[in-house]
Amino acid sequence: MNAAGASLIDLSGKVILVTGGGNGLGADMASQFSRLGARVILADIAQEMAEATAAKVGNGALGVYCDIANAESVAQLADTARNAFGRVDALVNNAAHADLGGDLDLLGTDPEIWSRTVDVNLTGTMHVSRAIVPIMLEGGGGSIATIVSRAGIAPPRSARRLAYSTTKAGLIMLARHMAVAYGKQGIRSNAIAPGTIETERMLRELSEERLTQSRANVLTPALGRPEDVSHMVAYLASDAGRFITGQTIQIDGGILTGLHE
Repeated sequence: MNAAGASLIDLSGKVILVTGGGNGLGADMASQFSRLGARVILADIAQEMAEATAAKVGNGALGVYCDIANAESVAQLADTARNAFGRVDALVNNAAHADLGGDLDLLGTDPEIWSRTVDVNLTGTMHVSRAIVPIMLEGGGGSIATIVSRAGIAPPRSARRLAYSTTKAGLIMLARHMAVAYGKQGIRSNAIAPGTIETERMLRELSEERLTQSRANVLTPALGRPEDVSHMVAYLASDAGRFITGQTIQIDGGILTGLHE
């Protein structure tokens, strides 16, 4: 981020909770928030990874265990946040489950895969939001950014990933519902819908053929990078984003803008 951008986005003194913060987009967002002055809580089902990432992030970052599909685990997370910092100014609902092998179409998806995806992505995000919103209200408000996906707006042409796409669409409504319910009390809530982002995991798992196709489908010269998502979420968490709420913000290189011929 250049100097102008850094001066616009100031997170000094803010406490930000990131679920799924141990690696990938979550870790990148946590690092960005810390560089902009925030104290960050990284919650992840992989505790050692969360702690290691928190140590790299610095600035008093805290890495903690949380299984968001478990309401008791989420309650413990909320208690930890309250006891450690006394407040939460921004929540990033980033943790998610995706079964790339078994999440197929309506007739092909195993009901167990459907249930696990719903339990984590939809119910789990509800658990976290339900636990953290009261802390935000006590502090006078804040920002909630829920990471969804372009798949929650338009399903893939392959008709695969039924459970993932459906839960991400549900999260868009959850984000809007919270914007309506708590806006006048100072809480802003938005959904962030990334497209293909060149994370380390994505580059490792996708074939070069798939990457080439993805690069051809976007309207930009290249695919997105993790910082493209982090910068937007940081903006929304800052006072600069004070008038943005109830939106689904697509960070996808315009892939849904034009039809493929």
